[in-house]
Amino acid sequence: MRSLSLISLFLLFILFIGFMPNDSPHGKDFKISCSVCHSANGWKLDKENYSFDHNTTNLPLEGQHLKADCRLCHPTLIFNEAGTDCMDCHTDIHEQTLGSDCSRCHTPNSWLVTNIREMHELSRFPLVGVHAMADCYDCHHAVSLLKFEPLGIDCIDCHQEEYTASTNPNHLVAGFSTECSDCHNIFAYEWGASGFNHSYFPLTLGHNIQECSKCHTSADYSDITANCFDCHEADYNSSTNPNHLSSNFPTDCGSCHTTNPAWKPATFDHDGPFFPIYSGEHQGEWNNCVDCHTNTSNYAVYTCIDCHDHNKSEMDDKHKEEKDYTYNSIACFDCHPRGKKE
Repeated sequence: MRSLSLISLFLLFILFIGFMPNDSPHGKDFKISCSVCHSANGWKLDKENYSFDHNTTNLPLEGQHLKADCRLCHPTLIFNEAGTDCMDCHTDIHEQTLGSDCSRCHTPNSWLVTNIREMHELSRFPLVGVHAMADCYDCHHAVSLLKFEPLGIDCIDCHQEEYTASTNPNHLVAGFSTECSDCHNIFAYEWGASGFNHSYFPLTLGHNIQECSKCHTSADYSDITANCFDCHEADYNSSTNPNHLSSNFPTDCGSCHTTNPAWKPATFDHDGPFFPIYSGEHQGEWNNCVDCHTNTSNYAVYTCIDCHDHNKSEMDDKHKEEKDYTYNSIACFDCHPRGKKE
């Protein structure tokens, strides 16, 4: 009987030791004084005397966290079990499409995001030009589910439909670049090709044409050349002053004309292959082409004696020793191909 009493006392001692005040419900590593949170009124948290500074922890309380109930983050009384990462307390409603660092977009003050443009500047696709005013739904089709899946950053990734549906010009048939910015201005509100680099054939002066179809008459924009005659054959054939066709003028328009409107001024190399009129004896002796080329429909015909007719008798006298001498324009040129007296 006495042995049973000793056993009972031993068990009571063990139970008493197990519930000693030193055995804290906050865990064996908890070192904070009870008086920081509790008072002599009871073990319930005394909010009037509560003096614990949460800023000394790995998660300072800011914004909405200041209003949160302690139990929302600390469901047990062992405080160091609470994590400090956003995902430890908050469900990732974006389903990992934006990563696990909520602070990249949100602040403790509110879930609302007010710096979308600044955030995009740190991404692979800064919102430049009209993209800064685009609706998020236009690019992020699953945004209604709060999912922001990674998107391609090339123009065609979002604008394939516009590229394929284009008709004037038909980009697909013409084999245009799928890099939209090659032709289109990212700051423009319309799809006009104001930014197209046409440097391989400068659209200046007379070629300053705003309507592409003036030159590109087919759907295939690559079937046109930079050869003047390919576009201006009709102008060449219909010319009358002078008549280019009958005069057998070169079909390289650039040999006489610049890109100035109305084909003027035109400079023709008359001195080299033909007859010096800009230098030598005849420099300054004429005013218009018709002074020598009286037949404007055929510039291969010319006259010398229309200017030199008042000297016929003098010319006859000077050439009386020349057995083949005749007073006509062709004979004059045959003997004086450079217009010199000798």
